[in-house]
Amino acid sequence: MHAPNVAYINYQNISDNVAQICKVIDKPVMAVVKADAYGHGLIKSSHAALLGGAKWLGVALLSEALEIRRAGIAAPLLAWLTPPGADFESAIKNDIDLSISSLQQLQEIYAASLRVGLIARVHLKVDTGMSRAGALDEFPEIVSELTRLCAANEIELIGTWSHLACADEPAHPLNAEQIKRFKSALEYMNDENLNPGIRHLANSSAIIGLPDATFDLVRAGLLIYGLSPTNVPPRNISLKPAMELRARLLLVKNIPQGATVGYGATVEVDKETKIGIVAFGYADGLPRSTDGSAYFLHNDLPAHLIGRVSMDQCAIDLGIDSVAKAGDEVIIIGAKPLANDLAKAAGTISYEIVSGIGSRTPRIPVPPENQVSEV
Repeated sequence: MHAPNVAYINYQNISDNVAQICKVIDKPVMAVVKADAYGHGLIKSSHAALLGGAKWLGVALLSEALEIRRAGIAAPLLAWLTPPGADFESAIKNDIDLSISSLQQLQEIYAASLRVGLIARVHLKVDTGMSRAGALDEFPEIVSELTRLCAANEIELIGTWSHLACADEPAHPLNAEQIKRFKSALEYMNDENLNPGIRHLANSSAIIGLPDATFDLVRAGLLIYGLSPTNVPPRNISLKPAMELRARLLLVKNIPQGATVGYGATVEVDKETKIGIVAFGYADGLPRSTDGSAYFLHNDLPAHLIGRVSMDQCAIDLGIDSVAKAGDEVIIIGAKPLANDLAKAAGTISYEIVSGIGSRTPRIPVPPENQVSEV
């Protein structure tokens, strides 16, 4: 390892995680690979997910979807965040499904389909309580227009979907309410002679804890990377973390009793100790808010973070008896400590940890002899 820090990605683990989800859920799986596959690498993760049994891929941005198509991946693909004036023509030409949350979106996508002479594939998103993207006040108008266009074979409604706000808290009353609202929207569409197509609501958290949210398709994000989105262990799913983030100690030195560590001198050691300096800071994805409960592993022993995280580096307390030396590797996240552990120490969620690892950290596939081939 020549870089100060490296993220080793085991794409076979992504395939295995998807296979487990497919087996347990027994529904088609959409692998969510947005945000560079949560920091794991968009194209390689997409191949791995499909080899594991995923039938669909899902991304936020149209640019991500087009990158997938340029890589030669032909699987069904949904992009759900498109601003007015987006390149809908390229999306339609490349057989990319588009999400609709407003009448304006529908009209722009339909106009683009006329220009390219192809029928657009769309999914109607319903706002059932998240109050982000999704049709709400315009829902009846959109259904009316879609009914007209679909009847004339001028647009194809592939699916209807929504997103749960509190799926990571299975007992939260909003979950049942959102499922109820989603079912009501589907009934309204049927009453208006509009086939809702593939119905999908369940995300990773719902896959684990909300079986009532499972309709025709599930959208698996964090789970496929081997991390649980909730404190409830996945039932019958043995997850394998796909990322192991390692760094080298730049410097190891003894500091005396009473020495302060880091910006703001927030920590004063009560006895002599040995610290290690790691070239991984908040510019690399280690939140500045991370406290001393976070630890890295050196020779399988925990070394806790000490002092504030800087932009490019942090310090860990190795202990006075440590035999660590400059150049030694430490594990920041992996099977232990999990990204969830680091997230807890930072007051955030594991999604932010893995997706926030910066571009200064190269992603290296390992082990080479056990990597997935392209599909």
